[in-house]
Amino acid sequence: MKIAICASEGAPYAKSGGLGDVMEALPSALARIAGNEVVLFLPYYHKIKTNTAYMVERVAEIRVQLGWRQQYCGIMKLTNRNDGVQVYFLDNDYYFGARTGAIYGDMDDGERFAFFSRGCLDAMIALNFIPEIIQCNDWQTACIPIYLKAMYHGAFYKTRCMYTIHNIEYQGWANAGFFDDVLGLPWEYRSTLDMSNSVNVMKGAIETADLVTTVSETYARELFQRKRYGARRVRQELSRKGIGRDIIDQVLEQYQDMDQAAGENIALVLERRYPTWREDEKARRRAVAALQRLGYSFEQVRAVMGGLDTE
Repeated sequence: MKIAICASEGAPYAKSGGLGDVMEALPSALARIAGNEVVLFLPYYHKIKTNTAYMVERVAEIRVQLGWRQQYCGIMKLTNRNDGVQVYFLDNDYYFGARTGAIYGDMDDGERFAFFSRGCLDAMIALNFIPEIIQCNDWQTACIPIYLKAMYHGAFYKTRCMYTIHNIEYQGWANAGFFDDVLGLPWEYRSTLDMSNSVNVMKGAIETADLVTTVSETYARELFQRKRYGARRVRQELSRKGIGRDIIDQVLEQYQDMDQAAGENIALVLERRYPTWREDEKARRRAVAALQRLGYSFEQVRAVMGGLDTE
């Protein structure tokens, strides 16, 4: 199965939080399943571009349309990763390469990640890599299922899109003018993204993706209990699409090996981040806390650790 994973961060290349850890473990776990061909797309941030440990080659140049603009995008292939995952960085100095600060927090973040989202689809076409599954994450890549349905169905008519919510507190809000000025979507999709007379790209992703998931069962249930951060309207969209409180049951039906994959991811995090966890109690406790922050249940962590004292 051809799988494309699109994310705004991924360790060890660029990381600001839990999403980066997931994007380190998930592609590797999927690549270890026989028959899978896994490609990971990330922005070519300054910290990646200037790190000599990463060997890259430019394999293509494309132009990405954003509203009235056409922006250069270089497709950079990482050549020194050997776990079966092919990584491509999308290069644009204006949006990523020349910015030396934090990877998030610029005033034009909406435009930056709209560029990245559409660039991922254009890059797949340029590379002749048409996946069966596209997995995208949080608001930064929420435009992918929207563009996929609105403007790219012809090239990706056999592709299905899975949208994963890691942090519902950040939904990708923009003023109403963002729809035409940056996204350039067909007018009939305006209501898909509209929330309180503004653009909300997470809402758009929920409405257009083929499958919506969260990073854990705990977080999925929490989404339907929150009353802050505008989550109520997003929950309404989830329920309207038929996902509702049984989201985990739906996911488990389609991914029967979910527990096995979770165990493999936990083992990978332990091996890379906490190699002394077996003999070092403090390292073990730190590992348990970190894994639970990533969304794994205590029972999942304890099962991988073999019943050692993790209390």
